[in-house]
Amino acid sequence: MIKSKPILFVVEDDQDMADLLAELATEAGFRVEVFLQAQVAQKAIHLNPPAVVLTDLRLPDGNGLEVLETTKHASLDTQVVLITGYATLQDAVQGFKQGLYDLITKPFDIAQMNALLQRLVDQVQHRKALIKLQTRLAQLDDPQLQPICQSPQIKAVYQLVQQVCQMDVPVLIEGETGAGKGVLAKYIHQHSPRAQGAYFELNCAAVPANLIESELFGHEKGAFTGATARKLGLLELADGGTLLLDEINSMSAEVQAKMLHFLQNQTLIRVGGQSTIQVNVRLIFASNQTLQSLVQEGTFRQDLYYRINVFPVNLPPLRERPDDIQALAELFLSRFSKKFNKPVSQISAEALRLLKQYDWPGNIRELENIIQRAVVLVQGDSIEPAHIPQDLRPAPSKILIAPGLAINPSTSLEKLEQQWIDYTLERCNGNKSQAARELGIDASTLHRKLSKLTASTH
Repeated sequence: MIKSKPILFVVEDDQDMADLLAELATEAGFRVEVFLQAQVAQKAIHLNPPAVVLTDLRLPDGNGLEVLETTKHASLDTQVVLITGYATLQDAVQGFKQGLYDLITKPFDIAQMNALLQRLVDQVQHRKALIKLQTRLAQLDDPQLQPICQSPQIKAVYQLVQQVCQMDVPVLIEGETGAGKGVLAKYIHQHSPRAQGAYFELNCAAVPANLIESELFGHEKGAFTGATARKLGLLELADGGTLLLDEINSMSAEVQAKMLHFLQNQTLIRVGGQSTIQVNVRLIFASNQTLQSLVQEGTFRQDLYYRINVFPVNLPPLRERPDDIQALAELFLSRFSKKFNKPVSQISAEALRLLKQYDWPGNIRELENIIQRAVVLVQGDSIEPAHIPQDLRPAPSKILIAPGLAINPSTSLEKLEQQWIDYTLERCNGNKSQAARELGIDASTLHRKLSKLTASTH
């Protein structure tokens, strides 16, 4: 699997020496750029700080200590090695005070230089891995939900994606919010050749429009107000792994254009940068709206849609997967009983019936919240109907007691009498004498009841 190579700058005015250093660095695993002048190198470092700088001490228009100072000002993470045949103790002391990584004297031993370059490669890779880990851990506020495949609908979905797990093509997952698109994306990653690589998620709707480009592509120091240091974007951090872009439907037209360019060649330029960086990342896209309809509305690029709609998957909502409700509820019950250290071990049959008859507009995420709340409320070992929110309970069915008159079983006797009198008067076209006869009471009683009802409504 191709991964992006760290960049190394060689700053050396002797062309033969520069070529030798470039050859050794390339063999070690760096992408090398050579500069014969200090000032040209310093400008390049300021614009796009590399991972490593190998610089001569004496240069025709400056010296290596000035290159070191510029480098450390641009990026504290960049390692600088001074190579010289004229170094003094004072030069060495000053260099190490400024953050010099190492000092090599000419003529140097090839094996010694190879060992140094290998250490630098390992250090750069270790730091990048650490950044990936830190970023990934920051995303993992809660453990991922494992796939639940009880219903035939969801079984069919996972059987479908098994066909594409091993293939390095984009996948588009469409489904309602909370239906489990992130879980499905993680499943694809875990069953792909990239399973040992990084996995990241970005909810495009959760990131402000002016920052999403930086989140995806990264930025250089000073690229905009507040950019005090270089930041690697998720596309670069996910090199060799998988990136899920959720709610891709909310992405702005400008970022859509940049994403299209990335999909065409898997290269990117950080915000405020100039160097082209090649990465190898698998992209999974998710949307809570049908992208084809957004294309027709003109809010989503048609060419981007064709690029990402290589392998479309439609994830059914929870209300279409009733067989999954019990398994999911029991999974959440196990998770939250452990989290809250409570001995809740079961869901009663009546409580489960309430869960199964609800239509779950918030899908799996809503079910998770309901079970979490129930576990908090339970005093014993079982979730009962009393622990289920009233909103989940169906409204009582009305009883038809006469053509055109249905009542709620909870209706009070007084209210029922009022409804029956109104119904009878309407059926008698307002004739009170006829209505009194049908009600089996005399006219004076009906008049008294109507007066009472009128007074109660004022």
